Amino acid sequence: MKVLLVNKYWYIRGGAERVVFATKKLLEEHGHEVQIFGMKHPENTIENDYFIDFIDYSQVRGLGRVRDALKSIYNVDAKNKFRKLVEDFGPEVIHIHNIYHQLSFSLLDVVQEKGIPCVMTLHDYKMISPNYNLFHHGKIDESCCGSHYYRCLLNNCMEHGGESIIATGEACVRAWKKWARAIDTYISPSNFLKEKFVSCGFERDIHVIHNPFDFNPQEVGVVPGRGVLYIGRLGQEKGVLLLPEIAKKTPHITYTVVGDGPLKKQLEDLAIPNIVYVGYTSGKELDTIMCNARVVVVPSQWYENYPLSILEAKAYGKPVVASRIGGVVEMLPQHMLCDPANVDEFSQTIEMWYNADDRELVKVGRDLQTQVQEQNNGEAYYTQLVSIYENFV
Repeated sequence: MKVLLVNKYWYIRGGAERVVFATKKLLEEHGHEVQIFGMKHPENTIENDYFIDFIDYSQVRGLGRVRDALKSIYNVDAKNKFRKLVEDFGPEVIHIHNIYHQLSFSLLDVVQEKGIPCVMTLHDYKMISPNYNLFHHGKIDESCCGSHYYRCLLNNCMEHGGESIIATGEACVRAWKKWARAIDTYISPSNFLKEKFVSCGFERDIHVIHNPFDFNPQEVGVVPGRGVLYIGRLGQEKGVLLLPEIAKKTPHITYTVVGDGPLKKQLEDLAIPNIVYVGYTSGKELDTIMCNARVVVVPSQWYENYPLSILEAKAYGKPVVASRIGGVVEMLPQHMLCDPANVDEFSQTIEMWYNADDRELVKVGRDLQTQVQEQNNGEAYYTQLVSIYENFV
């Protein structure tokens, strides 16, 4: 089968990209012919001649902002290059991941024009709201969902007047063009995200397929380490502002924070003595940090979909103390979950797992690894995915 995978970035930027690369690898290993489309980027590990030029909206000034605002809603260049790739490659299935802003939903005009079966994996809430994570000004806000896009303007849901106008315009154009209907079926990694879409009146078919995550438990093993680890974006939606409060209540525990983001300086300036900030890291260095952790903390404040950071921690056999919110609830046992706003509950639960006997941690770690093997097996993901493809080919 000839499959065209579409995503704006083609380097490991986050969880969505890890899923895209895993999908490509699995399809190719099973003999399918795969082509890709996206945006050129200095960090891309793969590209082709059809990719659009790199777009960095943060560097645009003056009248260029107006031009690029329109481009983020409807990118004609992306549409034309995508059409050329579709005509040259002749895909039997188009599988879309994240395309908004840089590539834009203009690609769906080509999908409709060519009548090619199309599948989209939902990594966030963009198809039902101008605000893709349903979080702004420190809290969850679902008021823009469904057809109430104008509330994004009223509530400044992008926390920036111009960006709220653009996001609202994009959502209105998407509804007017009926682009959701250009996609034959949708894939959701979590039941929570599917149910949220349905509750907002989304009427397209959605299949739940958990994200793939293959690893070798014999190679990884389960070794209880020392300290608590946070890995992720340093943004308000990730709950990182709780970390200093949690650390103050557990001064005998060292917290290692891996990642970058808008709150990095604010957090570092607090100078909490038992928090170490190591910035962004990846590869073997990140593997070593994960291996040396005793507990992983995920204090998210937004409706997480199906975070790869939790899968990775489970694959290493680490207890994960996380917010009882969104798709996280499907990934962890209840005794590892906390009220998202309850610092005391987080502190107590972290302390409980931190003080647990090594033998208990090894047993729990092996159970977590087994869950990943059973629920996130790459072959199972591939079988379900191809079954969906074949329904439309």
